[in-house]
Amino acid sequence: MVFNRRNEGTHTVNELASCTPISIGPMEIHPLDARELTRRLILDVLSRKTTRHVITANAQFYNLAERREDFRECLARAEYVCADGVSVVLACKWLGKQDVSRVPGVDMVDYLCDGAAASGLSTYFLGGQAGSAEQASAILAKRHPGLQVAGTGCPPWGFEKDPEKLKVVLEDIRQASPSIIFVALGAPKQELFINEHIRPLGVPVAMGVGGSFEMIAGRVKRAPVWVQRIGLEWAYRWMQEPRRLANRYLVGNAVFCFYLLRYAVRGRLGNGGWA
Repeated sequence: MVFNRRNEGTHTVNELASCTPISIGPMEIHPLDARELTRRLILDVLSRKTTRHVITANAQFYNLAERREDFRECLARAEYVCADGVSVVLACKWLGKQDVSRVPGVDMVDYLCDGAAASGLSTYFLGGQAGSAEQASAILAKRHPGLQVAGTGCPPWGFEKDPEKLKVVLEDIRQASPSIIFVALGAPKQELFINEHIRPLGVPVAMGVGGSFEMIAGRVKRAPVWVQRIGLEWAYRWMQEPRRLANRYLVGNAVFCFYLLRYAVRGRLGNGGWA
């Protein structure tokens, strides 16, 4: 994954503004692939714009948006919402009549670190299992020579509800002053955390990355490339932890299909909306 800095200036303002989102119920998906999204984000950092919140959405995100108003508002405010799960890719094709690329969060971490290394930008890794942020950042620094790791943090569970612990975490991020922060607190916590606490710090790019640190560190085995290509990475992941992930993938995907069908039927009946 190579970020070509010579291409930074090849996009005009009109081109950067031409990404029209695809509406699928409570979510609007930006039809960008990982490379184009990376280019836009690096340009945003170099232009010193305000925080760009990146969300890579899957069926779980869609279900959360159907049930929670605060999460819907977070999605609506995010500058970029891309399709992580194959279910969202198919929903865009079915409801939006448009093909979109899958943008896995773990791949975006790699792409952004590559772009950061090429552009002299710093990164911060927050969350994940104990030690995984340090492991992942070290691996990425070796993979992308020149990558600046401004800091890592693995706060205790529930730290965001403790004013003193939260203050320590936010102060460390403020002092580190990263260009890009990866937040691995799980959905929807990481997205809401970015919206409420990272935006005020002015970090140029912030992205929730779920279990990406563990995958990069090798603690969780990622599906082979051919499994990813046929859209069954979720099944491979479920097979590794069947009990823990059964509700998310089996029940969650069924609920997702119900919501999509309901939205499609209401649209054809002319009722509009999704609530």
